Amino acid sequence: MSDNEPILRYPFRFQNPITGKWHRAQWKASLADIESHKGEWIVDGPPAVYAALGSTSGFQQWKATPPSPPPSVDVPLHMHPQRDSPGLDEMERFLTGLFLRRYATYLVRRRRYAQAQGAAILARELGA
Repeated sequence: MSDNEPILRYPFRFQNPITGKWHRAQWKASLADIESHKGEWIVDGPPAVYAALGSTSGFQQWKATPPSPPPSVDVPLHMHPQRDSPGLDEMERFLTGLFLRRYATYLVRRRRYAQAQGAAILARELGA
């Protein structure tokens, strides 16, 4: 199948072999799948058309991302980069402080005190 060809899936009904009642399936199948059941399944409506958006769309398990190179030994690891930055402008400081105050309140209400304390320490370090 090409990348630009749409995928058609049909709703269908199937018959319970014990009771003989017809049930609507909760999933959709292709015409080839429905025909392979030789009358046990029947089409029950118009198809759902799933358009292919190219090779970059959707989850493709067989295309793994390449592994990232290991960090070089010469580069020091910065645990707290906000301490090394030259500073925040006034709007960034306001927004950061607003977020951290609300986040700390949220954490305290859920009795997650250690995380709330960490948010408060970060707010103090940033001067928010």
